[in-house]
Amino acid sequence: MNGIKKHKKLIALVVVLAIMIYLSFNSYFVFVGINALINAIAVMGIVIISGYAKQLHLGQSAFLGIGAYTSAILMTKCGISFWVTIPVAMVIAGVFGWILSIPTLKLKGGSYLALVTQTFGEIIYVLLLNMEWLTNGPFGITGIKAPSVGPVNFVHLQPYFFLCLAFVCIVYFALKRIVKVKFGRFFISIRESEEAAQSIGINTRKYKMIAFVIATAVAGLAGVLYGPFIGYLSPEQFRWQPSLILVSMAIVGGLGSLEGGIVGAVILTFLPELLRSTDQLRMILYGVIVILTLAFLPDGVISLFGKKPREIKAMLSAQWGILSDKALRRKKKKAKALK
Repeated sequence: MNGIKKHKKLIALVVVLAIMIYLSFNSYFVFVGINALINAIAVMGIVIISGYAKQLHLGQSAFLGIGAYTSAILMTKCGISFWVTIPVAMVIAGVFGWILSIPTLKLKGGSYLALVTQTFGEIIYVLLLNMEWLTNGPFGITGIKAPSVGPVNFVHLQPYFFLCLAFVCIVYFALKRIVKVKFGRFFISIRESEEAAQSIGINTRKYKMIAFVIATAVAGLAGVLYGPFIGYLSPEQFRWQPSLILVSMAIVGGLGSLEGGIVGAVILTFLPELLRSTDQLRMILYGVIVILTLAFLPDGVISLFGKKPREIKAMLSAQWGILSDKALRRKKKKAKALK
């Protein structure tokens, strides 16, 4: 029993992935599943920068676009193998992340960082739109072929699903290793209290920059996988709205853990597909889910895993009590101010 409790998040992750594998034998769900897996990779990057290093990052889709376009250009214009483009795209996305982190990490306050990263996303969109000699502008890049390994061709959805699943596992265990070593301990120290971390000699700016590079490089990998999956790239696919959706996934799943990022990506990728009649209300739906999660599950949906029904009920009741107390205090304060 202690072993189950110790590894409950990993067990939750395995259960979610097992369900996705089962659903993968339905052609419709495998398509959505691939999208969820690509989102999960990008969201794990957000967990590193926003969950561990506590930096509000709203430009992840821009780095996904950098990775996607880098890979697509190298494959379609230079004839380079898909597999070779993976490290190249990750490095280029990471370099852009490093360049962006130099001025942004000097800013005080998460709202400024959020604004700058969101603006950077729009800059990348404009560049992709106007650099027609390289990106084909608004017409995008077509003819992005699926990869292959010897006799195994990933042109069909089911093989590509398992390829993306393999990359999710690789990224998960690589990032899990990072957060368990010195880098991760410093990230967590910054998250808990940046002032306290500085007081014990941690170069917080340096490690926030490292977190930024890791997060953006991971987004670059997600972009590489996205190109062959869709087969077509357009600047419109990488504007600021997808970044908000990716952040929503991280919040809903749980910003404090990589497992939460994966669970959140699965939930918010599949849920709108199951509620297709509300397509026009998709962003409102995301907003409502995020607000309810922040109100009742501050640690995300992942915090429910491993708990018994009565424990979940008690946790939700306690959170409702906290919200009620805060509302009552605000009401009393307002009434006192009016007197």
